[in-house]
Amino acid sequence: MPITFLNRARGGSTRAFDADVLLWRDAVVANGGSVSLERLIIVDQFVFSEKEAGTWALTDDYWGFWAENAIQALTSLKQLRLATAVNTPTFTTDRDYTFNATTQYISTGFVPSTHGVNFTASNQRIGFYERTATGSNGLDGGALTTAGSNAAYIANKNATNVMFAVLNSTANANFTLSVSSSLGLKAVSRAGGTTVLGYDRGVRLTDATGLTVSNAARPTHGIFIGGLNNAGTFSSGRACSIGFGVTGGPLSDAQEAAQSANIQAWATSVGANV
Repeated sequence: MPITFLNRARGGSTRAFDADVLLWRDAVVANGGSVSLERLIIVDQFVFSEKEAGTWALTDDYWGFWAENAIQALTSLKQLRLATAVNTPTFTTDRDYTFNATTQYISTGFVPSTHGVNFTASNQRIGFYERTATGSNGLDGGALTTAGSNAAYIANKNATNVMFAVLNSTANANFTLSVSSSLGLKAVSRAGGTTVLGYDRGVRLTDATGLTVSNAARPTHGIFIGGLNNAGTFSSGRACSIGFGVTGGPLSDAQEAAQSANIQAWATSVGANV
């Protein structure tokens, strides 16, 4: 018999928990963590909203660090992969992981060349939600195997108010409009061409066009969060607090807005919103 709950967000109707959410809960428990009924309801609403918007199918994986415990935070939502916190970044319940820019990071175990479904050699997307405003240099996360041909990484904002990213491009794709703060979800994507799109909390920024890109391959090293996996070595660490990460394939403008709203709703439900 399916497990059901009262869905107040849907007018008080009763429906079964999503099967993918129950698989995630079971993975958290198998990894040694726990998921309360209240948190299960919140995550179920997020997944329901993602599927309703069509963004679940286009996203390869999610990391919700505003979790009840560290194991829950490190168990990815869709591919159910247990990440590793390296050199003890600070976990704060219902808030984030905080990194020191020098030694601390999370190794997600998500290798784009192996685990990418929507993340292909020519179609990529990566994004992170910062909870504490910072203008420091360094990267929120990503992976690089060969510069300009097997790379995907992003910085929400650097010291000169520039959000920048690389998605198989030979130079940084810079986004300078409306990035006065690093807070909230920043995402970048590329859909086959020579243009990289940037989004600040679901709002599209000025495109970076005319880039020299490679469609040959994807990074063969796993994505790090809190810095860059540079061909197997941690580099470009960032002093930041990250509540959420996401990667997969490009979304439409409407889907970017929808996913940003869904992520913000999850954050608000646990008091982690900024």
